[in-house]
Amino acid sequence: MKRKKIGIGVIGLGRIGWQFHCPALAKHRDFKLVGVADTDADRCREAEETFGCASHQDYVDLLDAPGLQVVVIAAPTHLHKEMALASLRRDLHLYMEKPLAGDAREAESIVRAAKRRGKVLSVYQPHRASAQTQHLRKIVDSGEIGQVYRIRYGRFNCVRRDDWQSLKQYGGGMLNNYGAHYLDVLLQMIGYDVKRVFCQLRRVLSLGDAEDVVKVVVETRGGAVGEVDINQALAINPFELEVWGTRGTVVLEEGKFRIRSFSPEKLEPKKLDRSLASAERKYPRDQISFKERLVSIDKRLQVDLYADLAKAIREGKEPFVKPSEPLAVMKLIERCRDEGGKIVVTSA
Repeated sequence: MKRKKIGIGVIGLGRIGWQFHCPALAKHRDFKLVGVADTDADRCREAEETFGCASHQDYVDLLDAPGLQVVVIAAPTHLHKEMALASLRRDLHLYMEKPLAGDAREAESIVRAAKRRGKVLSVYQPHRASAQTQHLRKIVDSGEIGQVYRIRYGRFNCVRRDDWQSLKQYGGGMLNNYGAHYLDVLLQMIGYDVKRVFCQLRRVLSLGDAEDVVKVVVETRGGAVGEVDINQALAINPFELEVWGTRGTVVLEEGKFRIRSFSPEKLEPKKLDRSLASAERKYPRDQISFKERLVSIDKRLQVDLYADLAKAIREGKEPFVKPSEPLAVMKLIERCRDEGGKIVVTSA
């Protein structure tokens, strides 16, 4: 028996709403795109012509549309709380763009309201759902590189940001924009029990007043360290992803994982020399037999976030991205801002 499609709407026809959410939902087997909302009349007309759905210049009109069960909020960050709470008052399920809200306090109010109403709340985290992240998770969970004690993520470009996401008043800046992706994956890998945070925020090329360079270092109570480098003013990309384990290392190279590991049980016996006079004045050497392989990312591991959302709505189960997780990311972002303090301005 064919399942009835879930009525869904999209608020915001900007980059993410237009390029990702609307096209995917318009053809998804689990959803019917009931309507969209955007303050721009031309964008609304374009959506009607492209997707054959209703459009509204006032998002409230979309929320009151017949057959609507869930709404995607892809509007600018500073509008998330108002739109989310208005949706929940109409008993609609929520699918939010990242970051969840403008700050942790707003995010917490959305999470509480969704729980009180008994509605599904999830956040669109495509980096976590990607085949790359899921394959990395599989490698780490296999124990091949031992216990992970450090992860480094890098996102680099050289661009003068000139849009609303370069402005603090709209929740802009690379900590919110890209940090919400990479900190989410980082916490998934090393755990949510954060002990210490270091952060520096800098503005180099951005035309707005928000940061375009971010450095975050997170230490968990278990001792694992995660680093995130986001730099929109860098001429050369030094690295993308490194995972350090007690038995080996994984690096991302041109879309593939290079894994180099060893088996401790196969190491030659070696004794500690406690003397202060090194034998023959030689530096320590070792003969470690490494196993090295280059692995293509398994695209089949990609998580269909929309199918997951549909399952959560139909079966009342927790979604792939649970509300507590993006809330933890928001709290970490807030700690980063508290630690980072004033944005350092460096002119090009």
